[in-house]
Amino acid sequence: MGVEYWLMRAEEFRTKADNCEDPQTRDSLRKVAQNYADLARQAQRMLNAEQQREHRGLDARRDAQRQRRMN
Repeated sequence: MGVEYWLMRAEEFRTKADNCEDPQTRDSLRKVAQNYADLARQAQRMLNAEQQREHRGLDARRDAQRQRRMN
């Protein structure tokens, strides 16, 4: 699931919490919203790490090509 999905779910539960009159239920809904927000942050970190690995791989391939041309 993408970052946007988790952010939308977090917002959905924040909205539900804001509209809830029962304090315990409201607190529970806010915790669920926070968990979804945490999932979004984790998904973003994973995406960033994957992009960095891909970038390093591209750099390594470019370096290898340069070395071959120099030899």
